[in-house]
Amino acid sequence: MAQLRISAEILALPEKKILAALATDLSQHYQTEQAVLLVSGALAIKAGGGVLVKAVNATYACALNAAGQVVLLTKVANTDMAALAGTVTNAKFNVFCFFQDSAGTLTTLMGVEAATIGAVVFPTFPTNKAWMGMIIVNPTGAGNFVGGTTPLDDVGVIPNVVYVNGISSFNPSLLASVVA
Repeated sequence: MAQLRISAEILALPEKKILAALATDLSQHYQTEQAVLLVSGALAIKAGGGVLVKAVNATYACALNAAGQVVLLTKVANTDMAALAGTVTNAKFNVFCFFQDSAGTLTTLMGVEAATIGAVVFPTFPTNKAWMGMIIVNPTGAGNFVGGTTPLDDVGVIPNVVYVNGISSFNPSLLASVVA
């Protein structure tokens, strides 16, 4: 399990409130770790000149339904990921993360772009959806990358797309260490 983040505000609370806050935090972490990718889909461009990402292989995941129950999910090979929406400015970096919910619906969330890859801010991951993977985009050509419009292999914009396959229950918000 990932380390928990305990803020200075929580540490300043009376003991009972600290316990309640920790219980809530643990519950959230437990719920997040129930939505996991079991078999990665090998993400790739759907087709040359295309604007969609696909999962080349069949995927298997678990996600939480509305009742909080774990549901086993699968998607067949060559399934399109949800469409990309948003712009990555030329010479900046950003991520588009793919998720699947208990109904099998695929969604995409975009991070916050930055001048360096290390400064990119991930979107807030939904606790009830399995993370399927992401793409990293860094346009270095003649313009910005516009999700859903710019081909992923555009020779003018040169989006420099990197396909990152999901692994288990990766969630960047859980990677923070305990803070005093």
